Amino acid sequence: MIDKNTAQKLLQDFLSIESITPNVKEAFDFLEDIFKRYNFEIHRVKFKLDDSYEVENMFAIKGNGSPHLCYAGHADVVNPGDYINWQNPPFSGKIENNKIYSRGAEDMKGAIISSLVAGINYFDKNVNTIGTLSYLITGDEEGLAINGTKPLLEWVVNQGYKIDHCIVTEPTNEDMIGDTIKIGRRGSLSFELDIQGKQGHVAYPKKARNPIPFAIKIAREISGEIDKGTEDFLPTNIEFTSFDVNNTSHNVIPDKAKLKFNIRYNDSWTENKLTEFLENIFSKHLEDNSINWQLNKISNADVYHTSSQGLSNILSDSIFRKTSLRPKFSTFGGTSDGRFISKYCPVIEFGLVGRTMHQIDENITLDDFQILTEIFDDFLVSYYSK
Repeated sequence: MIDKNTAQKLLQDFLSIESITPNVKEAFDFLEDIFKRYNFEIHRVKFKLDDSYEVENMFAIKGNGSPHLCYAGHADVVNPGDYINWQNPPFSGKIENNKIYSRGAEDMKGAIISSLVAGINYFDKNVNTIGTLSYLITGDEEGLAINGTKPLLEWVVNQGYKIDHCIVTEPTNEDMIGDTIKIGRRGSLSFELDIQGKQGHVAYPKKARNPIPFAIKIAREISGEIDKGTEDFLPTNIEFTSFDVNNTSHNVIPDKAKLKFNIRYNDSWTENKLTEFLENIFSKHLEDNSINWQLNKISNADVYHTSSQGLSNILSDSIFRKTSLRPKFSTFGGTSDGRFISKYCPVIEFGLVGRTMHQIDENITLDDFQILTEIFDDFLVSYYSK
């Protein structure tokens, strides 16, 4: 068993380890030592896609049979920036006024330790449990996210493991522990649209082909919300991030224009449907006016959605028992590794409060850490008794 004081010491020690993407070896050494003490089977797997950096990942597992619950997270953290701006060194794990300060405290080392302590304590108290508990932890969530959760899941499946349900321990709560469970995430598509005009003198516009008016018409038509949303998702929204013509002259009509934009889309769309939607609009404005254009996809993260029944309700009941709060089910926010996991099993997200993640003096309260641990402990009791 791991008591409250020991859990806080584990948290403090874990936060004291610098683990900026992809340098997570020391963090995984620390976690492996804990898992081994409590008889988890440990796998440390490295991936390196193409010309990217090599990343180490961890899969720890205990128990046997179904149901198989997996806690997923990341041990890597974002760069803290200039240390001089921090009240305390960003990897000190300093405790002041019931708060613990460190890069990664909220996102997401605190929740990793909470879920780890809850899992260890549950199996210590319930040695005859039928079922499996695992921890899928990457070192590449804050980086390119190509050498982490996605290939690690493929590795897990190839080893013969089958995960039935998963909780990603992202900092989902907005104001207090227990107010929000993520049951999905919007998709994200980034594009660049190149419009080819014809250069010319501003005094002779008929001898040129100015791409700017066409770019403006397109931006006006697609900017903002393009649907009314769905039951669990906000409206799909398009935001422009750059409008560039690479022209420093005041008397020259440019020969090209580039629009950059991002789409956050709900579960009524797919990448192909969105691309077709855009191409039809661009054809109307450009091809019908004999303007050449090219649309390039820069990045994509699929939308995912888990029903608000089942796993979400079990966790909601645990939250209510420990906090008297009924969490809302949300899909708002940026992308997460849940998009990869959703292709294998139902996945939801729940962790600490997202007050200071990626900020100077990132911190969590020790009370929040303890409550989250208690919620996870209660959840495991309910999950394995179903």
